[in-house]
Amino acid sequence: MSRQQRLGILRQLMHEQHIPAVLLTDRFSKYTVADLYSASGYVLVTPDGLWILVDGRYSAECQQNNPDVDVLTLTAENPPGEIIKRLIPGQPLFADASQLSHLAWQALEKQCNVTLQHRDMSFLRVHKYPDEIAKIREAAAIADRALETVIPLIRPGISEKALADHIEMAVRQAGGSKTSFDTVVVSGARGALPHGRPTGKKLRSGELVTIDFGAVYQHYCSDMTRTFALGNVSAELKALYDTVFIAQQAARDAARPGIRCQDLDAVARDIITAAGYGEYFSHNLGHGLGLDVHETPALSPQNTQPLEPGMVITIEPGIYVQGLGGVRIEDDVLVTERGVEVLTHSPRAWADICL
Repeated sequence: MSRQQRLGILRQLMHEQHIPAVLLTDRFSKYTVADLYSASGYVLVTPDGLWILVDGRYSAECQQNNPDVDVLTLTAENPPGEIIKRLIPGQPLFADASQLSHLAWQALEKQCNVTLQHRDMSFLRVHKYPDEIAKIREAAAIADRALETVIPLIRPGISEKALADHIEMAVRQAGGSKTSFDTVVVSGARGALPHGRPTGKKLRSGELVTIDFGAVYQHYCSDMTRTFALGNVSAELKALYDTVFIAQQAARDAARPGIRCQDLDAVARDIITAAGYGEYFSHNLGHGLGLDVHETPALSPQNTQPLEPGMVITIEPGIYVQGLGGVRIEDDVLVTERGVEVLTHSPRAWADICL
């Protein structure tokens, strides 16, 4: 789908909800409709107009990417508030409050001399189109290739930090521009920290080690987690892994168009609870994935939204027991017309993750 078509979707919503003007402020929404991938600048949309407001660092690039769009250069004498007042004098202005701090929101209101109104813009990115899916699929393949090259290094004696550094380098060598987020490597008892930062702690035999990372390809993200066993681990740690593996596989099998997010979450959560670990599954089953590593929909116990074709989600149940360790297994999944396509393919079976 072209950016012009995505802009049409936004304008259709503006027409239906009587919204005269929308100001896009976050890099992801701006990129979706105007090929502006920057935290700086704004995109102003009206029913029959589109303007990109950026400082001089981005003007030439924006004009090159959008030859039919007015690119207005911001300066101290020509700040965004003055430009917006000239373009939409006296009209209500809608923006996404979740993407601005309270202070930034107040400043925009004052500069533009309008009352800003909130409108969630995440709907623009809920469904991925073929060009986006191709990029996410490649981002997932890059993560798979990177992990394959790093697996020989996952051995007792290497530190969590050194392993994380190798993963981030491997992502670049495999074709990614960067990792999707700060790589998580936690081992032993630190495995109970779902998003623990890697430290100088060295991996030891008899431990589990969890690696959570992703790759960025042409601005689109992947997100994958694998947990490995170093040598012979305790029966209790093996039980954690088996439970998470069964729960994740069940959720992968159940994912399809029409299933509600909360019901898919329940598929995995009920298995973990029945095994006696319910209190140790402390997060949602997963989330949407695209330009941002966390997008709509949230696969949470509260979300009644059904899955629809074109959504890309993660499925990542986990168990985290303080003092013992933790397990998480995560895959990226595309919802199709008939079911799902799993985009990440790194091994998950116990025989393959015992190193």
